[in-house]
Amino acid sequence: MGDKYIVGVDLGGTQIRACLADAQGRILRETRQPTLAHEGPQPVLGRMKEVTRNVLSGREPGDVLGIGIASPGPLDPRTGVVIAPPNLPGWQGIHLRDIMLQEFGLPVYVNNDANAAGLAECHFGAGKGCLDLVYLTISTGIGGGFISGGELLLGAHGYAGEPGHITVQPDGPRCNCGNVGCLEVMASGPAIARRASELVRQGRSSSLSQVVAQGSELTAEAVGKAAQVGDFVALEAVARAAYYLGIGVLNLIHLLDPEKVVIGGGVSKLGPMLFDPVRALVRERAITQVQRETPIVPAALGDQVGLLGGVALVLMAEAG
Repeated sequence: MGDKYIVGVDLGGTQIRACLADAQGRILRETRQPTLAHEGPQPVLGRMKEVTRNVLSGREPGDVLGIGIASPGPLDPRTGVVIAPPNLPGWQGIHLRDIMLQEFGLPVYVNNDANAAGLAECHFGAGKGCLDLVYLTISTGIGGGFISGGELLLGAHGYAGEPGHITVQPDGPRCNCGNVGCLEVMASGPAIARRASELVRQGRSSSLSQVVAQGSELTAEAVGKAAQVGDFVALEAVARAAYYLGIGVLNLIHLLDPEKVVIGGGVSKLGPMLFDPVRALVRERAITQVQRETPIVPAALGDQVGLLGGVALVLMAEAG
């Protein structure tokens, strides 16, 4: 690929970011704009084109391998059609790949943001060098990307890699997806905050009691900070989430036999109090020694993961 460049675009509900990078994942130029998603598809597409144009400035088309876009899903990665993502109002059946191809005349690759992030960690981050990888992102929701044989595992319709909606508690609370006991409703950031609130309302003593009494909404970040200083309610809420996350990770290890499990997203910042129980559960319950020893590690790319996910989509396509 020589001195060719790649454009990575991270389409988020809050910001649209674009970068120009080389094949080693070094970001050479970056720009961003607010998404302002409430304005609808056409203004957002206009801003996406603008940030892409900005990072391409001064580059000849022949110098650029392509444009990779990490987008909210659901979407069809084979056609590049975005299908009604919750945080992009009005995006029903938007032909994102074709729109950007027509605008720039370069190869365009689109995938959901969690898949792209997993591919980025595989190419440039904590999973570098792995051909088989499980990536999880844990924040407001739980998403994931699965790499098998160096390629994204997409499934028959492009919807594979939704670990947030595997069932880990059959009689658990109802998830936003409509099912009950999903990993997302048991181990995401809101799940941690909800459990801490429940314990406080049951009369458990906690430094978080005043926040709940005032009617303010607890956040996972606040619970995490309380847990760091030994608040028992916060520690219990985090431990419960870690337990269910451990069940989810164990199931994925048994299903996919990865070389490594990489966990990112805001909740991963809880550090050892999240990772240690997950690792312990896997060591206790995995059926083979090699699976019991599967490395379970924090993601490495931080807030660059979406941009580098776009870059990695292009590299994967070119390698194929």
